[in-house]
Amino acid sequence: MTKPETKYWNLKEPDSDTVDALATDLNETQLLTSVLYNRGIRTPEQAQKFLKPSLDDLADSMSLSHMQAAIDRCLQAFENGESVLIFGDNDVDGVTSTTLVYQFFSQLDVNVRYFLPRRKEDGHGFNEETLTAALANGKPDLLITVDCGMSGHKEVEYLKSLGIDVLIVDHHAPPEILPDTLILNPKLPDDPFPYKDLAAVGVVFHLVQALIEESKRRHIYEKLQQQPPELLDMLDLVCLGTIADVVPLLGENRMFVSVGLDVIRKRKRSGIAALLSDVGADEHYITERTICYRLAPRINAAGRMGDPNECVELLTAYRFTTAQTIAKSLENYNHLRQNAEAAMINEATAMAQQQVLEGRKIIVIARENWQQGILGIISSRILDKFYKPTVVISIADGKGRGSARSPEGFSILDAFSSCKDLLDDFGGHHSAAGLNLKAELIPELTDRLEKYATATFSQVNAPRRSLDIDAEATIPQILKLWENRYLEQLGPFGTANKEPAFMIRNVRIVLLKRLNHVYARIKIRQNNTSMSVLVPTAMTSEIEQNATLDIVVTPKYAPLKEIPEFILLSVRKSDTPDTP
Repeated sequence: MTKPETKYWNLKEPDSDTVDALATDLNETQLLTSVLYNRGIRTPEQAQKFLKPSLDDLADSMSLSHMQAAIDRCLQAFENGESVLIFGDNDVDGVTSTTLVYQFFSQLDVNVRYFLPRRKEDGHGFNEETLTAALANGKPDLLITVDCGMSGHKEVEYLKSLGIDVLIVDHHAPPEILPDTLILNPKLPDDPFPYKDLAAVGVVFHLVQALIEESKRRHIYEKLQQQPPELLDMLDLVCLGTIADVVPLLGENRMFVSVGLDVIRKRKRSGIAALLSDVGADEHYITERTICYRLAPRINAAGRMGDPNECVELLTAYRFTTAQTIAKSLENYNHLRQNAEAAMINEATAMAQQQVLEGRKIIVIARENWQQGILGIISSRILDKFYKPTVVISIADGKGRGSARSPEGFSILDAFSSCKDLLDDFGGHHSAAGLNLKAELIPELTDRLEKYATATFSQVNAPRRSLDIDAEATIPQILKLWENRYLEQLGPFGTANKEPAFMIRNVRIVLLKRLNHVYARIKIRQNNTSMSVLVPTAMTSEIEQNATLDIVVTPKYAPLKEIPEFILLSVRKSDTPDTP
C-alpha cells in the first residue's frame, strides 16, 4: 500500500542565533544544530544529554506520586509471605512490563505468577471476563496491573470485595474519575514526575528501581544472600517496550532506547538472543528498526493470534534452547497474523474508499468475525492511506470490539468520550484507542462520531499530511554530515525524533537506474558536486533524467557502510513555492 502524495513541504525555520550559538559551543555544523533545535534542544547541556544519553540521567523514581506507598505495599508481600498476581496487557509493552515485575518478585522468592489474557479464550483488556480467567488458579493477596487498569472502576471494586489489594501501574491518559486504589502513572493530575510520555515499561522500570533501592536499605538482599539485580541489564526490556509502544523518543525514552540497544546487542537475555537469531540479525546492524519491524511484530503476534504468556516465558527463559523453541512458536503466530492481515486489508480498504468518496470526516468500518487481534494494524493501514481518523470494529455474538487510530491534531480518545453513553468501555491514547459496545449501537456510534468530527474540523483545520523538513542544504553540506557520522549521534529514531530530512534545491538528474522492485537509484548534481539517492519505485514516475528539481532526502542508516546513501522522500519542480 502506497501513501498519497505529500500535500505540502513544511520547511522548519529555527532561530538562527540559537542554532549558530549551539554550533559554536558544540563545534558542530549548523545543519546538525538545526536538527537539534527542531527537537527542542536549546542549550549545550540539553544537547549533551541528547547526543550522549546515559543511565546517569535517570529521573528520581520517588518523584512519581504514590511511589512510597507502592513500594511499601509490594515489599509487604515479601515480608508477610503474601501471593502476588501480575495482570498485563498482551502487547510488547505489557509483556516487557510483566516480565520486569515478575523477575523482581521471583528473585525475592515471593509467591508470584503472571497472567496476560488470551484473546480467544479469555477476552481482551482488564474487565470482568478476563479477571475471571485470571483468578481461576487462585486468589492473590495483591494484584498488580501493568499497561492497563486506568478505567477499571468496577473491576477494582470487585477485586477489593474479594479482599485483594490492587496496584495499577500504567501510562494511559487517566479518566476524570480514577479507580479507588493505588496508582502509579505520570499522567495523573498534578503528578510532579518530569517525563509524562513514558511507555508502561518505563513506569514499571522506575517502580522496580525504587523497589531495589528500598530492598537494599532494608538489607533484604543480604538476608537472602543475593546480589541486587543490575539496572543496566533490565534496559533491554525497557527498550523493547518503549520502541514497540511508539512513544516519543525524547528525554528519558531516548535514554532507555539508546542504552537499551547496547544491552540488546550483547544478547545477554536468552529470549532476545533467540529472537535475534531467528530473524538473522547481526549485532553490528541492530537498530531501533530491528526492534520495530522484526522483533516487536513477533511478540505482538502472540497476543493477537495465540498466547502472550509465551512471550514472558521467552523473556525469562534461562536456557537458550528453551528460548529457541518459544521463538519458533512466535514465528508461527506471526505467519498466522500476516495471512489474516492480507485477507482483511483489501476488504477494509474498499470500504474505507467508499466512505472517503462520500465525504466522511471519520472512517468507521464494521464487519462480522474479523480477527480481533489485528484490528489495530488494519486501522493503522487505513489511516496511513487516507489520513482520516479511523475506527475498525469486529462484530461477534452481538458485541462489537474496535480499534482506532487518528492523525495528529485529532483526539480519537476525546471522540470516544463524546459517545461514552453508547460504549461499554473505552480507553487508550489520543492517537490510538479501543472500544467495546453492543453491535446494535454501531450505526448510532458512526453518526455521532461523524457529527463530532465535523464539528471539530469546523473549528480547527482538518489534519493534512505534511513533510517536515529540518533544513535546506547543499550537496557538499549533506556529504560532510555523513562523513562526520552524525546519524550515530542523532539516533535512535522514532516518534518526535524522526530521521532528519533535508531539502536540496535545483538539482539536476544525471542518471536514473532501476535496481529492484523496491528502489531505483538516481545520481543528482548541484554545481560541480554529485551524490546518489535511492528512489522508492512508486516515486520513479516523478523523476525525469536531465530535469531540474527540488528534492527532500533523508540519510539511510547503514552501520559500517563506507559509501553515503540517501533516500528520496519527496520531489517537486524547482519553481514550486515553499508555502502550501
